[in-house]
Amino acid sequence: MKHQFYSLLIVLSIFTSCSNNLKNQAGKKTAQNHQLDSLFNFSHSNGMFNGAVLVTKNDSLIYKESFGFANEETTEKITPESVFYIASVSKQFTAMGIMILKEKNKLSFDDKIKDFFPDYPDYLKNITIRQLLNHSSGLTDSEYYKLTDPSNKDVLEIIMKQDSLELENGKKFRYSNSGYVMLALIIEKISDKTIDQFFNQEIFETLEMKNTTATKEVAENNSKKVDGYNLIGKKVVYKSSVIGPGGIYSTLNDLEKWNKALNTNKLISKKTLNEAFKNGKLNESSISINMNGQEYGYGFGWMPYEKNGKNYVQHDGTVESYRSLIKKNLTDGYDYIFLTNQGGRLAMNELTTSIDNILEKSKYKIPKIPIANKIVQEFGENDTNTAITKIKSAINENPNDYNIDENNINRLSYTYLRDSQIIKAIEIFKLNTELHPNSANAFDSLAEGYFANKQFGLSKENYQKSLEINPKNENAKAMIERIEKETAEK
Repeated sequence: MKHQFYSLLIVLSIFTSCSNNLKNQAGKKTAQNHQLDSLFNFSHSNGMFNGAVLVTKNDSLIYKESFGFANEETTEKITPESVFYIASVSKQFTAMGIMILKEKNKLSFDDKIKDFFPDYPDYLKNITIRQLLNHSSGLTDSEYYKLTDPSNKDVLEIIMKQDSLELENGKKFRYSNSGYVMLALIIEKISDKTIDQFFNQEIFETLEMKNTTATKEVAENNSKKVDGYNLIGKKVVYKSSVIGPGGIYSTLNDLEKWNKALNTNKLISKKTLNEAFKNGKLNESSISINMNGQEYGYGFGWMPYEKNGKNYVQHDGTVESYRSLIKKNLTDGYDYIFLTNQGGRLAMNELTTSIDNILEKSKYKIPKIPIANKIVQEFGENDTNTAITKIKSAINENPNDYNIDENNINRLSYTYLRDSQIIKAIEIFKLNTELHPNSANAFDSLAEGYFANKQFGLSKENYQKSLEINPKNENAKAMIERIEKETAEK
């Protein structure tokens, strides 16, 4: 069964390219620093993190390290000056642009699109800036996601062709990249500058973020830009030119400056920034997003939440190979930033949980290794049969060491399938059915692998198994019918 997913890299290099760790007055590393160092070295050596990380408290450095390669072919190491695509973390900067203009009395958060674009279609006119910022506008991305390598102009064209919202304005939260394109257009209209020029002049130059840009050509020509890789180690070129929901390239050192500017109110007042960190309102309730057992809200480019009596805000960014995160513990003053060029291999939840426990002096455990990372490692070092044998042995001998996540295994299988490595894909699909024998989706996916390899008998057999587990699987019913029709014709 097909799923939308992000695909990312593998290469288990063990190089550490930068070390700037907090020490006590006697020159020794702190306990927190030792634990963070242990965590990230373990994570890197097990394929769970390849990139740069910063941890601070009240802007004082606790931990700053870089791991792995910016380019696997040249073995150029990642450093705090390496340039990464930061994806949806860019939304913080778009929201900041709006807040800067608000403090210059150029707009109000409750201004409507029609105030700036009176000729736009009627269905857009009553959407407010606030609703665009907190994804409650009713604009969705169903048409946006059909575009290939889009620009802001391309996104605007499809918005202009529509005649209604898919969701009622102000009623529901629905994450909308289209909405942040609209915010970028509003910034351009008011400032009379292109969005990348506005970012440069109002934010990047002000904060001396010298290696940060929203001009794609500038980033591509920067010798410090890291290459991105998918889960099976293939280089991925990110082609989209959309700015607003994404579009920014930056470094760990520059994002450290950004974070300090937030903490010291260098760009806007604390009162206005608090608006960004505050959960948004819907017509009849507050925004509520449930992920991994935690409830989040959404402000202006930030997701606020409360845990154990403490207040946090965070936002991550994800495309096929790059992943980024900025997280702030507003109660205790801890902040941390990740940048990686192997995003699918990043064990995000495990790492953030471990870091929080280290910083808050809770019980800390080394995170479990995603079994997908182990699978890629073994497939990179062995033939298919040997790799499968070693993977099963590792699970049997040390079951508590691995996070055996069905969806991650499935995602990995489809990455191999899309790369035309069908036999490897099928073997991993099969492994997933053995590890999750009661999953209709696992058998459905294995059936798809067999179908891609023209093994129609085995494909039908596994669609039938999927249907036995889930009689409502309409995809399996349709595929069985298709297989029967095609084989009958032959």
